[in-house]
Amino acid sequence: MRAFVALADHLHFGRAAASLGISQPALSQQLSKLESEMEVELIIRTSREVSLSPVGELFLDGCRRTLAEALRTTEIVRDAPLGVNARLIVGSLGAGANGPLPHMISSFRESVDGLIVELHHHPNNATLERDILDGSIDVGVVRSISNEQLIASRKLLDEPFIVYLPDAHPAADRASIKLQELADEDFILWPRYHGPWYYDRVIAGCQRAGFTPRITGYGTSLESQLALVSAGIGLTLQAASNQSIRREGVRCIPLADSDLSSPLWLAYRRWHRPKIVDRFLDASSPGRGTRSG
Repeated sequence: MRAFVALADHLHFGRAAASLGISQPALSQQLSKLESEMEVELIIRTSREVSLSPVGELFLDGCRRTLAEALRTTEIVRDAPLGVNARLIVGSLGAGANGPLPHMISSFRESVDGLIVELHHHPNNATLERDILDGSIDVGVVRSISNEQLIASRKLLDEPFIVYLPDAHPAADRASIKLQELADEDFILWPRYHGPWYYDRVIAGCQRAGFTPRITGYGTSLESQLALVSAGIGLTLQAASNQSIRREGVRCIPLADSDLSSPLWLAYRRWHRPKIVDRFLDASSPGRGTRSG
């Protein structure tokens, strides 16, 4: 099962075998044996590529959940002699970790003896949803949910935006700035594939302010975007949760416009979730909105 998941992740026999620490022939033998036992074709092999069959796609979801549960059980057994009574695995976008999440975890930790918290950074909503569904994480802080049938969510906040500018920018000492005042500026954004919902929200906000942003750079993390701002490539718009992040050569200024904001949601599986998740939900503030289950 681990061999199948590794191949599904890499879609390349050599890289999958290397990730498992086994030879490529050994990996092929394991997968052939699995297909023979199940009497189905899980992998489609051609001279050019490796892909999953439709049955393989279905099997993959179950494999991920099974392996995640097995890992969780192993951790519980190992934790017990150390006096650990519970483990909460949290996934979050940078804005969650930089914003409301630390306070939520701190408050919850006070109410649970022997709690271990794992916090995993995720670059986008898609990986968060996948890990919530397969049980790799218990709860996640996301911008949006695409699979509301299987994932429930609770709104944490609607947050305004800030602008990161180079120190030398004429507006660097302003107390705030309006979005429409940035019409002639160069912009640094997240690549759209990194988060289509967030990217489109920023573009739409600029267009409501009367302009389409002139993009001169992309960064796949907040740190990389701030590096480009510091280099004078342009400015970047970020949700206010990130204002705790500072970089030399860059100023952070609140955006005065109220029409550009972004929600943060606490997401979790609707069914078959660990009991620790419900305890965390009960201890957390209910927020201003909910899509719960």
